[in-house]
Amino acid sequence: MRITAITTTPVEIRYRPEYEADKRFYPKPPAQTNVIVEIHTDEGIVGIGEAAHAPGIYGENAGGTIAAIDYISPALIGLDPLGITAANMAIDRLSPVGNIAAKAGLDIALHDLAGKIMGVPVYQLLGGRVHDGVKSHITPATYEGTLTDLESLIGQGYRAFKQKMSGDLDYDVPLIEGLLDAVPEDVVLSLDVNQGWSVNETMKVISVLERRPRFPSNVILEQPIDGADIAGAARIRNATRVPLMLDDGIRTVADLGRILAAQAADIVSLKISRVGGIQRCLQMIKMAEAANVDYIVDEINEMRVANTAVAHLALASRRPLYTGVACHLLLVSDISTGGGVRIVNGEAVVDDAPGLGIEGLDLSGLIPEVVHA
Repeated sequence: MRITAITTTPVEIRYRPEYEADKRFYPKPPAQTNVIVEIHTDEGIVGIGEAAHAPGIYGENAGGTIAAIDYISPALIGLDPLGITAANMAIDRLSPVGNIAAKAGLDIALHDLAGKIMGVPVYQLLGGRVHDGVKSHITPATYEGTLTDLESLIGQGYRAFKQKMSGDLDYDVPLIEGLLDAVPEDVVLSLDVNQGWSVNETMKVISVLERRPRFPSNVILEQPIDGADIAGAARIRNATRVPLMLDDGIRTVADLGRILAAQAADIVSLKISRVGGIQRCLQMIKMAEAANVDYIVDEINEMRVANTAVAHLALASRRPLYTGVACHLLLVSDISTGGGVRIVNGEAVVDDAPGLGIEGLDLSGLIPEVVHA
């Protein structure tokens, strides 16, 4: 069996109205475009992947992703679809740096394809299922109804939250105080700043947390400062008992290596869509485990296709603190027609269907015009 063609389809995703009022430091546009990647074979089996984008923070968009895949595709035509490592080596030879979303979309599709050919779920390709389910965080919008939404989600069984901050301490500190009053101690609360605070501002927030009558042992500080400031992160980590998670600055193995060497994080957030695919993310998970650093397997602006890839990796990983596979639930609609990841009582679960287990995609009426870069 050989790869015969690779096709791309740009798909508009639109967030629910409350996210359009979101006061997060890194604004979420009301609509953006991801790219569905399909890898075809001479026996008619097709693997599907998703290239997810965060244009404002990582600088990639659908046009550039489609152009990158058009450029890379000829090197994959004729390859054995089970040779995922060889395919990734061919991709890296043409594009050793950048085009992360394109690489992720291709790699997810390669794993889906290999699973379908072998008749096994993707997690089986990654060493087998370790967990029946993994706790998933969800992100309430940061707006006037935040606390009401959060309490509703707790009622639905969620036990981990990624709460975005605005970058303005006059807004963020009262919000944090309200969140801590509302969230039970068995619920993880990650305060995700997306680089919106300085080191000194972070220290002020830490002082607020540490002055509370009961120390909030369920709180995580996520990427409060510039992702490139590893020294600043180490300073923050050494100044508090509040766990520090680093996220936005981890795009390559070298990035993670520098963070681990500097002992700059208690936790690292590892994302298939931000590091270039399942295979690369798995490598980073092994690095974190070898360094005895906690990690989560997370998402960025994803539909169910990419969220399902995240779930398979989390379920096959030894000890993720939790995962993030709920982004597709924040959308007005999703293109999957069945199968894929489900969240049951706050946990990510998948069935035993081959590949990702996505039963089909409805691409009608969701495709905007995208100018190729």
